[in-house]
Amino acid sequence: MPPPPPDRIENQRRTSHWAIWIVAMIFALALQVHADVPDQGAGSFRGMYKVASSSDPFFPIQSQQEYFVDFGDGTSHGKFSGKVAVSLRQNPNIKVRLMVWQYFPKEGNLRLGHQTHEGSKSAVVAADWRLQATSGGVLLERGKHQVLLRRADPNDY
Repeated sequence: MPPPPPDRIENQRRTSHWAIWIVAMIFALALQVHADVPDQGAGSFRGMYKVASSSDPFFPIQSQQEYFVDFGDGTSHGKFSGKVAVSLRQNPNIKVRLMVWQYFPKEGNLRLGHQTHEGSKSAVVAADWRLQATSGGVLLERGKHQVLLRRADPNDY
């Protein structure tokens, strides 16, 4: 049997290159979508959350108030600390506090703190929670207090 013509071989190569490229793109998109969903096992989180409910004095929910917490890139790329914007909206006013966060994956703890204390270069812990992933959000627990963070809808803010 004679070998296939060269143009047929070239077409097969192009087709296989396109197939590999498409599979790689689907895989990359799947990883990106997965990064936005909290991982049940690892306690990963990122992006903007709205405080859905709170019994914690750190987020004292009252009528006409909404809290938003923006972790930015969160725990992506093996990063376990960063800056967080905590916003309190009392229509029409919005107050934003820039804080720092650190996640300890072995213990499952998330700590929020003030960036610095007067006369110090170290962050000061304001709250230390046990973090648990839930469907569509994150549950923060410390003592008998709980804070439920839900993924914020762009229409919310």
